[in-house]
Amino acid sequence: MKTLFALDVGTRKVAGLLAIFDEETLTVMDFETIEHPVRSMLDGQIHDIKSVARIVEKVKRNLESRNDVSLDDVAVAVAGRYLKTQIVEASLKIPSRAIDERIVRELEAQALSKISFLDESGTRLYCAGYSALEYKLDGLWVKNPIGHRGEELYAKLIVAMLPNQVIDAMMSALHLAGLRCSFLTLEPMAALEVAVPDELRFLNIALVDIGAGTSDIAIAKAGNVIGYDMVAMAGDEITEAIAQYYLLDFKTAEMLKRSIETRQRMEVRNLTGETIVVERSDLERVVEPIVSQIAENIAQRIESLNLGKTSAVLLVGGGAKLSLLRQKIAEALHLPKERVALKSVEECDRIKSVKEGFVGSEYVTLAGIAYMKAKEIGSVYDVVKLNGEEVRLLKLDRSPTVLQLLTQCGYSVRDLIGKVQPSISYRLNGELRTVSGFVVKRYRVKLNGKECTLHQTLRNGDEVEVEPLGDENVNTLKLKDLVKPIRVFLNNSEIFSLLPTVILNNEEIQELDRTINDGDEITIRWPTEEEILQSLKEKLGFINYSMNGEMKRISKFKLNLKTVEKNEHEIRYLFEGTEPKIKDILPEPQHVNVKFNGKEIRIFQKNHTVLVNGEYISSDASLQDGMEIFLPKFEPIVVDVLASVEIDTKNLKDYTILLNGKPASFIDPIKENDEVNFIPRSKALDETEGASQSSSE
Repeated sequence: MKTLFALDVGTRKVAGLLAIFDEETLTVMDFETIEHPVRSMLDGQIHDIKSVARIVEKVKRNLESRNDVSLDDVAVAVAGRYLKTQIVEASLKIPSRAIDERIVRELEAQALSKISFLDESGTRLYCAGYSALEYKLDGLWVKNPIGHRGEELYAKLIVAMLPNQVIDAMMSALHLAGLRCSFLTLEPMAALEVAVPDELRFLNIALVDIGAGTSDIAIAKAGNVIGYDMVAMAGDEITEAIAQYYLLDFKTAEMLKRSIETRQRMEVRNLTGETIVVERSDLERVVEPIVSQIAENIAQRIESLNLGKTSAVLLVGGGAKLSLLRQKIAEALHLPKERVALKSVEECDRIKSVKEGFVGSEYVTLAGIAYMKAKEIGSVYDVVKLNGEEVRLLKLDRSPTVLQLLTQCGYSVRDLIGKVQPSISYRLNGELRTVSGFVVKRYRVKLNGKECTLHQTLRNGDEVEVEPLGDENVNTLKLKDLVKPIRVFLNNSEIFSLLPTVILNNEEIQELDRTINDGDEITIRWPTEEEILQSLKEKLGFINYSMNGEMKRISKFKLNLKTVEKNEHEIRYLFEGTEPKIKDILPEPQHVNVKFNGKEIRIFQKNHTVLVNGEYISSDASLQDGMEIFLPKFEPIVVDVLASVEIDTKNLKDYTILLNGKPASFIDPIKENDEVNFIPRSKALDETEGASQSSSE
């Protein structure tokens, strides 16, 4: 069972309690009360924040040490100083199910969204709490709509508004004391909740919480709370009257006031050092004028708010213990004195205490704060989830924002907004370039699953996720952003990749993850196609062979650059390649120029077969590593000339071959510029000659 921590930060003292809540009963486990050593609060408002924070922290520490707990969240109430009230209303279409607490909260939130946060003078107001005046279900009054079914639910609320300075001072004091406000309400709302429960509100009852600085008023009538008000006069005014009359310091005058009900005679020393004896009757005569004035002001506000006198008045608070004040209020309201009564916390049915001493009217408001927190009655908080955990957001303005949620939960505003990265200028290959500044964020924030801004407003039930961003979110410009990898492919298979040479401020850089700074001088040297081709050859390797006894080597592939593809991410060099054949490494065929029958022709060396490792093979064979290739010496002969020309051998009977005018054979060698003549002798010529010889005979 969760322990509740509540504080009543009053003008004269700070009281705190620890309690548990079960079955409509608040059980107080421990409590602590410490008076302010100086007047750091006046009329219910904090004036010295640090001084108040010190007392709050003492109360907190004492409760923590005695109960072995750590207290971080606290429920508090504020007095009604400068209180203004507003009436707001709203209607809500109901889904086809029973009304639950979430539906009621949504309806109340819609009504609260209509609050005016500025008064007629332009002062900014904060919502300090609210009460439901009435609910209607399908036009009919209903006391509590939860569990009912219908089509439309209506709510009218009375909202307590206070100047922002009042709320801000309270929040600041709690923060300095190491506490976070998890519930905020108005003091008379809290007191009314336990002193005048729902079953008594059909009576016309005024509840007045009389403290040291203010007298806060709440009125119940016809089953509802109809209004709140305050009088900026209370116990301190009585103390001041005693101090002025008897020339006492405030602390001594306060002691006299508290003793007036129990002692007939008191002896004190005034500021001049004189010892004086104060009789009770004399003291009552001294305070009667100011007590009457306070009573008349309270009566006037009650009658104005109630449109007439009430049936009864219940008084709570430390200032209400003065019987003379109760008597004067009864007289001012023309009520029997029995109808103006002091209500003590032990008389509240919903409050129990396991620790002795938790008695008296001064603890009613404190118990009411804890009770309202336990039941979340009139909460000015929205309940949202942050990373799956419920968080309560104080509605200090029209609607809480994502930023308010995250700062309340300890996130740094600087980290949330992000760090501004300034613009930089640098030179790339002599060209001046500028990078605009940008914001580096540490978190990604989502509202109900979607990325959102910090100024988006929140509603009850919203879910916020905060995702830390790593270094990849820091989008600083780096050297690697200026270069693209070069990927080299052969026949559609990647062989290797490389990067250009990068020189930063006259120093060659291998680590390209370095950030570019303002004023840097950068040179990027991209490899040429020839350099890439050579690198590819080296990656693929070489074939070693000998040619006529001379050792040689060649790339394992015949390479051809098909195309170069470029995009924003990379550059691709696409090569095609085939394995080399023997003929690819053979020298250009030698030749000789000769004349054949007077016509110049060229005779080429025939390389279609070569001697490889002692065997003749075709030059179309693949070249292999370690081959010993022998290419015969080019020594052309007459038959090579005859083989390179067309000779009609159809009617050829005989022929004569002349080499440079001399008879030659097929195997006679030829050289540059030789002349070869082929003189055919046909069969027809022989027959003609034979016929001529026969005739002559």
